[in-house]
Amino acid sequence: MKPTGSVNVEIIATGDELIYGRILDTNSNWIAKRVAEMGARLRRVTMIGDEPALIGSTLLDALKRDAHFIVITGGLGPSEDDLTVDSIGMALGRKTFIDEEGAAKIEATYRKRGITEQSSIDRGRRMARILMESEPIQNPVGFAVGMKIDIGGKTVCTLPGVPSEMKGMFNAHVAPMIMSQTNTVFVARTFNISMVWKDFFPLYRQMQLDYPDIYIKNAATPPVEDEDREKVHTIKVDFVLEAPTVDEAERSMDKFIADYLSRINEIGGGEMDLINPN
Repeated sequence: MKPTGSVNVEIIATGDELIYGRILDTNSNWIAKRVAEMGARLRRVTMIGDEPALIGSTLLDALKRDAHFIVITGGLGPSEDDLTVDSIGMALGRKTFIDEEGAAKIEATYRKRGITEQSSIDRGRRMARILMESEPIQNPVGFAVGMKIDIGGKTVCTLPGVPSEMKGMFNAHVAPMIMSQTNTVFVARTFNISMVWKDFFPLYRQMQLDYPDIYIKNAATPPVEDEDREKVHTIKVDFVLEAPTVDEAERSMDKFIADYLSRINEIGGGEMDLINPN
């Protein structure tokens, strides 16, 4: 059984540069980790290009599922192909307008940098577009203004695709929203387990049976045959568990790891080396 979380999240990552493989979608990976840290569960990640109809239909499909929060990244820049806000507006039947707080920040920064042409300023103001009946999400790092839309009991948040801006806005605005609704936390650990190969998987499967509420997953490993099965090999294993508080989760994880290592020692010995704390 996997940790389930108390809040469900979906991510929609937009951008032709993602679809063509020109840029790696590191944003979704980062959000996935942050969501898990907060005790929420990422249910789905969808990657799509800069196509208005596709962006709109993807959002409408997500609204039919079980996510409490839908996070959309990308397409909030000043270019003509930054279409996220308009696409969502068409899908929801809402008009766009300029958030003047965000636009004022953009214009002031442009003029401070010597950008005074009205056409350039107007282009910059595009980054402050949001929809009617939405709330602006201000950008503490860059220019693009995001927005929060409450619809049908779900919350849709738009964030820019620039990683530094996305992270700053997520931590400042989206994370508190999610954390206000979660009632559990996740704690994750990754270990390199070194032990005799033939003993690894019987114990691994028994731990899965004895701890059904903990996610236990080994990294893909090539097959080992003949006398190599009697030798010590190292296998990476991930553990994720859920608890009401961080302290309880840490205690449960420590107890679980101690039990795992004790069982390894009972059948011949080995090592469990922590790779990362989260």
